[in-house]
Amino acid sequence: MGPALQLRAANRTDEGTLRTLHRALYVQHRDEILPPALADLYAYKNLDEALADDVRSLLQNPASRIFLAEANGETLGYITGHVERDLRRVLTHKGIVEDWYVLPEHRGLGVGRRLFEELISAFREAGCQAVESATWPFNTGARAVHDHLGFHEIQVRYRKRL
Repeated sequence: MGPALQLRAANRTDEGTLRTLHRALYVQHRDEILPPALADLYAYKNLDEALADDVRSLLQNPASRIFLAEANGETLGYITGHVERDLRRVLTHKGIVEDWYVLPEHRGLGVGRRLFEELISAFREAGCQAVESATWPFNTGARAVHDHLGFHEIQVRYRKRL
């Protein structure tokens, strides 16, 4: 990628781009790694509506942080997160990484790392003392990246059909 890579905060004019990336993450990427036997546990009645609602909510939430990676007029990936406060905790402010996606043809080039660093910088500026992220248990690639970045697994969540 080199010096041509640019990161910028997303805004409402980026809604279409964000919806495209969000769909790539939650449809294409999910379909590549999701075991078919678990599909209904992650399914939405109207996926397009859910994805559009997600993006609109992110863009309207003042606690959200959204960054796009671009090079040569092309969007390569995005990362989203938000800041949470819990005054009952020792670490009262934490940044939550929500969505993090780089187009397959641009992976392994440092785009994802740069996006992550940009989000972490925004979290620090907001007074965050910790960062939290979640991923699907079967997403071995994301789990490896989290391990590499120094995350610790702190919770396991279970779901089953009744």
